[in-house]
Amino acid sequence: MQDDKDNRQGDAPEGDPAKTVLAPKPIVPTHLSHDASVGAHHHDGPSRSRKQSRGDRPHSRKGGIPKGAKVALVCAGVVGGVYLGGVVAWSRVLMPNTTVNGEDASLKTAQSVAEEKASTVSNYSLAVSGEGLSLTVGASDIDYASGTETIAQAIQSASNAWLWPVKVARGNNITVSLSPSYDKDKLTALVKAAVDKVNASATAPTNATIAYDSSSKTYAITAEQQGTALDESAVEKAVEAAIDSGQTTLELGSDSLQQPTVTKDDENLKTAASTANSYLAATQTLTVNGSTAATVDADTISKWVSVGDDLSVSLDTNAITTWATGDLSKQYDTVGTSRTYTTPYGKQVTVSGGTYGWVLDGSSLAQSLAANIQAGKAASVEIPWKTTAATYNPGGADWGSRYIDCDLSEQHVRMYDESGNLIWESDCVSGNTSKGHGTPEGVYTIDSYMGTNQTLIGEDENGDGEPDYKSQVSYWMPFVGNMVAFHDASWRSSFGGTIYQTDGSHGCVNLPSDAAKTLYSLVKVGDVVVVHS
Repeated sequence: MQDDKDNRQGDAPEGDPAKTVLAPKPIVPTHLSHDASVGAHHHDGPSRSRKQSRGDRPHSRKGGIPKGAKVALVCAGVVGGVYLGGVVAWSRVLMPNTTVNGEDASLKTAQSVAEEKASTVSNYSLAVSGEGLSLTVGASDIDYASGTETIAQAIQSASNAWLWPVKVARGNNITVSLSPSYDKDKLTALVKAAVDKVNASATAPTNATIAYDSSSKTYAITAEQQGTALDESAVEKAVEAAIDSGQTTLELGSDSLQQPTVTKDDENLKTAASTANSYLAATQTLTVNGSTAATVDADTISKWVSVGDDLSVSLDTNAITTWATGDLSKQYDTVGTSRTYTTPYGKQVTVSGGTYGWVLDGSSLAQSLAANIQAGKAASVEIPWKTTAATYNPGGADWGSRYIDCDLSEQHVRMYDESGNLIWESDCVSGNTSKGHGTPEGVYTIDSYMGTNQTLIGEDENGDGEPDYKSQVSYWMPFVGNMVAFHDASWRSSFGGTIYQTDGSHGCVNLPSDAAKTLYSLVKVGDVVVVHS
């Protein structure tokens, strides 16, 4: 052992040729002092103490670990052991400063905490209130249950023992869902019953819409209204969320109410209002012979505008036609209306009935109005007519100067020419008023059935199966269809007076033969006949 030590100081050992041959010359490390290097070259090793020799040894060997490093390694090992020990420990129980759903769970096992949480499930209930609804959902009502193992796994996973140093220092606040299971069909039934009870007396929401404002003559947007009716789906969703998070109370808010589907800010609503107002701006001026007869303004047009549930705006052409053929015709048609005038012989007469006069062509007018309004085009429209008269004079005589005047009270007939001159007149016998055969009053025209040598066949009023009469006439000038006419009556010897009251005709106006012949030579189809009292 002593030789070994000496050899390490640089002397060659005795009795070992191999080692003597192979031993290298001492190499002076670059980190040694100058004195140490000199000593090595002069083999001063024997004169140096063993302590000094050993003290130099670490400087000449490769791979040595400094003392400070050894201490650090030892400390690291201790810390690592403590850390891993903590990981193991806190994998079994919850670390200090741990809460689960707000309750202290330090040093408890995840399983025990899970069992505590699950034990509350059987007593669980949720009280729901607000917006008129009152509902309590108990665990037994919906077969409410919770899995202990699922909760324990969730707690253990959220604990994360690998981060125990940080979590112990800062606190380990764990929130886990109790993950309850329940019968959703039963919950749906409970919610539906409660909501139906509220909605039985609640008001439904109303969507924003557009409505005609008569003061501004425009379509304005009317804002939506909330109402008090509950939205069953929204209520059920809120209840489910409360149950899933373990809440015991739930206060419903306005978001649980049925919501309007269209609000005042809806762009489609604004577009609808714009379209409707373009219709209203298309004022239509109706004229007769160039003179204004009526004006179709925003108030009238607004009645024809339809707004669909999808906010589409359209013009109701059927409504326009109904108006034109109904209300407008009643206002401007003259056929059958009461007319007051003064006869050429100075008698003031009021007559109504007949077939002559103005009849508006409502269907044609409606088409023109609809086209203009849909295009947003204001226009002047000449009223189209099915039939016309000589002049447009509502309430007065609308025939010309040429006409036949039949005065039933005087039993006298007169004809005037285009200049208003009397060109023919005669007494007559009109319909028998005592038997209900009076000649119909009104304004008519000579019908196209006029002719000569006609056979008049009466009805079978006595029921014997034969016509009551058959009469031959030479001149037939009908004015009520082909049923009532001026004609000669050769079987009569007198005319005028009061004959008509008891021995009058079946409705026709009987004339002396010569008078009938002359009148026949004067009249033509279309000549106006005014029959009055």
